[in-house]
Amino acid sequence: MNQTTLQDDLAYVRDLAEAGQQAPLLGGRFLTFWGVLTSVAYFLHYSIAANLFGWPPTAYAWVWGTFIVGGIVGQAVLGYSIRNKPGGHSVGNRSEATVWMAGGFALFAYFGTVIVKSLIAGTPAPGFEASLPIVFAIYGTGLITSGIMGNQKTLTYAGYGAFAMLALAIWFEGTDFSWAVASLGAFLTVLVPGLIMMRQEPKNVV
Repeated sequence: MNQTTLQDDLAYVRDLAEAGQQAPLLGGRFLTFWGVLTSVAYFLHYSIAANLFGWPPTAYAWVWGTFIVGGIVGQAVLGYSIRNKPGGHSVGNRSEATVWMAGGFALFAYFGTVIVKSLIAGTPAPGFEASLPIVFAIYGTGLITSGIMGNQKTLTYAGYGAFAMLALAIWFEGTDFSWAVASLGAFLTVLVPGLIMMRQEPKNVV
């Protein structure tokens, strides 16, 4: 191997690394899916609490049971859908996947414990009412980390917006209106950025 060939090979590897570093983030479809699911679930929770449609309290179980089942199935389908997308191993995409996986584990630990506690007590545990600030804290952390590592200012700004919704959730804590705030927050900080990101995803394998 002569010097010219070696330099060409090194230049090729460098170009690949730089291309991978700038690869679009692939989490847009996940944010869109969870943004729709969460904003609708929070709105329906608010509608039950405020008696907008005259639904009985048992509707809470239907809303959140559907949320859990739909979330598990949807997450699996979306994960399968990006298996051949280019750029999946870039720094931004690996960071995005890691921070949201950690956030998902944190939410699972929190709500899993509250659900088990509720089943044992036979009545809803107070942890559900106090969950909104925690949810938006995790949203904000995930969005800002993904935005900085993936060079996506839309996500970074959405993360700061999530922290603003955290403050509003605390302000209205204990009122039915807090669930309406949560629905709006999920729409603005999760669904809208997700839709913007989906437009930037690569369409074909390269």
